[in-house]
Amino acid sequence: MSRRLVYFSLSLMCIIFCILIVLLFSEMPFIRGLVGDVIIVVFIYYFIMTLKDFNSIYVVIFTLVLAFITEVLQYFHFASILGLQHNKIAQLIIGSIFDPMDMIAYTIGGIVAFIIDTKIIKKPKNTHIRTY
Repeated sequence: MSRRLVYFSLSLMCIIFCILIVLLFSEMPFIRGLVGDVIIVVFIYYFIMTLKDFNSIYVVIFTLVLAFITEVLQYFHFASILGLQHNKIAQLIIGSIFDPMDMIAYTIGGIVAFIIDTKIIKKPKNTHIRTY
C-alpha cells in the first residue's frame, strides 16, 4: 500500500473519530476537549502528509504552530471579531474558548502523529542481511 494511502486512511479515521466525539461525547469535557484536540492535530498532520512526502519534523512544527495560533485567536475572540460567534461550523473550526490546556493536547497530538509516522509508517528498512 502506498504511503499516501496510509496517510489518507489515517486522516479519514481521525476525522471520523472527531465527528463521533462531537456527536456522542459533547457533554463529556475531557473527551470532547482533550481527546478531540489530540485527534484533530493528528488529523491535520496526516492530511498534510497525504499531499506530498514532506519532512516529518517540518509538518509537525507547522501543524503545532497552526494549532497554537488558532488557540491564541480564541483568546482574542477572533470568531466574534469576524461576526461568526453564532455560526456552529466556525465555532467548531476556530473554536471559541481559550484554554491553555488545549496547547498541551495539541502537543501530545503532534508527538503521537510524529512518532507513529517516523517509527511505524516510515520505519527504516533493514538494508543489511544477517547471516548466521
